Amino acid sequence: MNGKLKIYCLCFIIIYAVFFAHIVYDEGKLAIAGFEFGYAQSATGNGNVHVCGSYVEPVDGSVTFPSVIVNEKTGEEVHFEMRQILAFLSDFPENIPAYVKIMDGATIILSLIMVALFIYIPFIGYRIVKSVAQNVFYSIKNIRRIRKIALILLMIFLITVFINLSTTISTNAYLQITGYRAYVGTFDYSSLFTGLIMLILSEILRYTANIKEEQDLTV
Repeated sequence: MNGKLKIYCLCFIIIYAVFFAHIVYDEGKLAIAGFEFGYAQSATGNGNVHVCGSYVEPVDGSVTFPSVIVNEKTGEEVHFEMRQILAFLSDFPENIPAYVKIMDGATIILSLIMVALFIYIPFIGYRIVKSVAQNVFYSIKNIRRIRKIALILLMIFLITVFINLSTTISTNAYLQITGYRAYVGTFDYSSLFTGLIMLILSEILRYTANIKEEQDLTV
């Protein structure tokens, strides 16, 4: 295998592992905290705890600082802008629309699917790298693999869009704070752009492979 390719693959593996571990760590902390809080509530007879996290913003569009703490190093009062909340609710409004509950369930299922897709991508990448080592990179199988990765990344982007929208709708249904409203946070477009670039790359490779095949037949 080409030396540069080995270095690139090693860098990709390390970066992807760190990226995935970071996601698992952050999401795992939230999941563990929610489970422990829910378990504690159930143990005291106050079960049925629902975790509701979303971005919120002032209705009038201004910047507000609802919380003030003291910086012990300087004695200065530090103001915090409330941009994201994680609410643990045990009392629910009586009239929750059925579609909100359905979206909550779909969010959990899609989150698990997204994790599975993240785990599946390296296996496809390994097959592509292995084919390069065997000098069969320009093949229909590899083009399909690259296209598959692209479609997975686009699917991940669409799932994140749905989850953000669903979370915002659920927050508005479960929780109301005077002067604030839930809103959809900024989307992470990296998977969208990467997926589109890989789709373009797969088409370029397909075109190159067809030209190579025609040349081989001509010779």
